Formats: sequence, structure tokens, C-alpha cells
Amino acid sequence: MPNCYCLNPACLHPENPADASTCVSCGHPLLLRNRYRAFKRIGQGGFGSTFLARDEDMPSKPWRVIKQLRPVEGSPQLAKLAEELFNREAQVLERLGEHSQIPKLYAHFQEGGKFYLVQEFIQGITLSQEMRRNGPFSEEQTRQVMQEVLLILSYVHSQNTVHRDIKPANLIR
Repeated sequence: MPNCYCLNPACLHPENPADASTCVSCGHPLLLRNRYRAFKRIGQGGFGSTFLARDEDMPSKPWRVIKQLRPVEGSPQLAKLAEELFNREAQVLERLGEHSQIPKLYAHFQEGGKFYLVQEFIQGITLSQEMRRNGPFSEEQTRQVMQEVLLILSYVHSQNTVHRDIKPANLIR
């Protein structure tokens, strides 16, 4: 089994033995909400990180994705806005997750001063990875991808939602 990963953003050595309950480096608990165990960071942005995790409460221990939002420090107004946006995103994700090609939202909560979303893990490669691996798409391949994406966007728009981050790195095939 792979090593598990500490979700403390300040941890200098986040990799831990798979069966550890607390981080050997910083002492942070490794089981989020007594249920989710992270195994590796799969993305990072200005406001947080994304991790591949297992749901320890389920018999099959399915893979999940944990999105961690770190609140803005030093500005109560920005922190409040970040929390409102986080809660709004969770509401939208819950509604949109009813579509078969959009990851389901399983949990949304705050723990240890950070906000978390737990979503369905989609097995596959991103459009960016596919283009790096195979080179530029032909006109026909581009048309096919656009038709697939436009069908999903049509659904998103029918839910009175606008996706503001459509890019090849966010599209999994």
C-alpha cells in the first residue's frame, strides 16, 4: 500500500507510513473527518490543494478526491468571502453531480480552519495529458472533443451555472 499524505499545508515532510494515524513530521491527524485518508497531492493552486484519497468508511475503500481550500489569513472580509464562495461551490457541485459525466460531491465541511470538498474520483487522463502524449488533435478529433464538452456545458448552463475554468487540464477522458 502506498504511503499516506499529511494535509497540513505547513508540513515539511508530508509522506507517512500507510497505517500511521498522525503525521510523523508535524503530528497532524492523517484521517480527515475520521474517514478520508490522503495518499498524494494531485494538484495545487493559489487557494488550496487537491489530493487523491480513500474513503475508509466504505467496505471497498473507494478512491475519492479531496479539495482543500485554505482560508485567506489576515483579512476577515476576504476570509468571509472565501467561505461564502466555498459554500456556494458546494451547492453547485451537489446539483451538477447528478450528471453522469460530472463528479459527484460526497462531502463538504470545515476542519482545522480549512474547508474541504470530497468528490468522486474519475479514472482517466486529462485532455492536457492526452495532447502531450499524442500531440495535437486532428480536426476530426477536435470536433469530437468539442461536441462532448458542449453537451456537458449545455447541461451546466441549463442549471443556471457558468463554468469559469474550462481548460484541457480540467477535462478528464
